[in-house]
Amino acid sequence: MQNDIDKSTPLYIAPANPAGRKLAKALQNAGYNVRGFVDNLKQGDDIVSQASRLEQHAKVILHTASYTDSVAAGLLRRHFTRGVLWLCHTADNSPPPITSSTTFSENANVDISFSRYSLPLIFRWRQVVFNTCLLLFKVLRLVAPKRNYAYYAEGFFDTNVLLAYREHKRRYKKEAFLLGLDLKQHIAELESDNTQFDHLSLSVLWKLCCAKRIIVDHEYTGDTFSLLRKHIPVIQLWHGLPYKALSGNKHYPDICDEAFVSSSTWFNNEIFPKIFRAKNYLALGYPRNDAFLQSPNERDWINAEPYESLKQIEDNSGSIIVYAPTYRDWGNNEYPIDLNAIDTWCRENKRAFVLKFHPFISRLFGEAMGLEDSNSLQQLPSHPHIYMYPSGKNIYPWLAEASALVTDYSSIAYDFLLSNKPIIYFQYDKADYVKLRGATLVSDDDFIAGEVVESTDEMLAVLMNNKPHSSNLKNKFGMKKRLAAKQICSRVRE
Repeated sequence: MQNDIDKSTPLYIAPANPAGRKLAKALQNAGYNVRGFVDNLKQGDDIVSQASRLEQHAKVILHTASYTDSVAAGLLRRHFTRGVLWLCHTADNSPPPITSSTTFSENANVDISFSRYSLPLIFRWRQVVFNTCLLLFKVLRLVAPKRNYAYYAEGFFDTNVLLAYREHKRRYKKEAFLLGLDLKQHIAELESDNTQFDHLSLSVLWKLCCAKRIIVDHEYTGDTFSLLRKHIPVIQLWHGLPYKALSGNKHYPDICDEAFVSSSTWFNNEIFPKIFRAKNYLALGYPRNDAFLQSPNERDWINAEPYESLKQIEDNSGSIIVYAPTYRDWGNNEYPIDLNAIDTWCRENKRAFVLKFHPFISRLFGEAMGLEDSNSLQQLPSHPHIYMYPSGKNIYPWLAEASALVTDYSSIAYDFLLSNKPIIYFQYDKADYVKLRGATLVSDDDFIAGEVVESTDEMLAVLMNNKPHSSNLKNKFGMKKRLAAKQICSRVRE
């Protein structure tokens, strides 16, 4: 192996995900000069996104995983030179043993070496194909009639884009189509939808050539969306007001969407322009929040557990309380909730407790509790007043009926400001959160609208008081009670 790296060489680890950060800790413990991270998607004080910001003679160490080639290809497109990119190996030619249980001392004596990275030929071939497709698409767009609107997603349909599409199709049946690539979810309501597509056939490519606008609610960095974005105006619905730091797309100088939509005038003025590039920032609201302004019969229940299930729980146990914690991307997702105490409290106070976890946590929790079906609502076997809501489904029609919300650092707390009900912030790990996650986008004063608790007992005591949240933040943020999906549809068609 070529080894031009010694203990004094400035090293930057890519990407800045949890695995990359663990690799950085292992290298630091082995005595290497780790200066920060390189990432195509994230931003932060210790993250470099431009090649020009690297220190002289610095090397970028790629974390070895299934995504390594994609990360490297992205860095090369952003003018990081091939000689800067390196792989890390141990004596047995495998990456350093970094796991969630690894301590720094365990890596101290690992024999670490490095080799230059070389992008596989298949990735170079894909780049040639991409550039060819880009040119062809550009030519076809010049002659294609612009007559429809593309609602787009990768991996899964999140609620905002799905509900916006449904509203558009209800009002203008022949204009909108839904395109989801590499989907890992099944939505029964879409089975009979003849304008929903899951792959890029020739007919779909032609529809894209004819698209007036493309509507999304996430950032996608793959070749397909990058190609579409260069030639079709984008309306970004996003998926919530943020408390945690976001990467956005500001660090991509060639991106500027037609419009960025949120539910807050204040966030559009103070926060989103710092991390997203757009010509206009519109406070039209989020389609998922329309549930707070509608009766159960008026709501769109697509990809949600049925209203009949909710009514049955309310009849049997009482009004529901939703617990929706955020995902800890540093690995510690053992939420210290006392299920026995919660179940007893719910029985005595005629309530039901609904758990809504991140998909990964939901699977682990379900396995631990002996639950079998992760795609439907399930009652915990030994806790009859506690239910687990499917992680891949829309919780908002249920949330609108909830008597209270328990969360921690999730943007769902901002959405619940549209209700006049209690919000409890179960922040048992705030010190670790700040230390490991870093600075937040907003201060606690611009996030907390209810009581902060650190234990199950404190949470239940606050729930007993049933104190509505403060409306100060809702007023400050300019969050208005008006249906978002209709407004978005009108804006999309302008």
